Amino acid sequence: MVAVVVIVLDRITKSIVNATIPYGTEVPVMGHLVGITNIRNAGAAFGFAPVGPWVFLAASLMVSIGLVIYVMRDPGDVRADAVLGLILGGALGNAFDRIINGGGVTDFINFHFWPVFNVADSAVTIGVLLLVAGYLLRKPTNAA
Repeated sequence: MVAVVVIVLDRITKSIVNATIPYGTEVPVMGHLVGITNIRNAGAAFGFAPVGPWVFLAASLMVSIGLVIYVMRDPGDVRADAVLGLILGGALGNAFDRIINGGGVTDFINFHFWPVFNVADSAVTIGVLLLVAGYLLRKPTNAA
């Protein structure tokens, strides 16, 4: 369910941005701190690693398949499933965007001190951070 919510929010926000803000244009939201900038990104989240966009499409699809198989084989922990849902929703949201946009994703959230990103990027990042934090909090410490 979390993945579906992320995908829907990602599609709605990207559609609104593409319908209302011309490509390459920025609309200030909070002065010089935050803006909505309609750009296309062929790289990974936040514009990192701008290599072939189809590599990221394939990676997104493989991660998505792996997450679905993992959750289906080992259901039960609702919190872990929700975190994985964030990652799955973000991966599929950007994968869908790459398919309909010839390899690129629409990015629009612009904090000016960070690369421009979108809802899907945020979901993947938050999901991965929560996954790592959960692992570190559960990891037994070695008491010598």
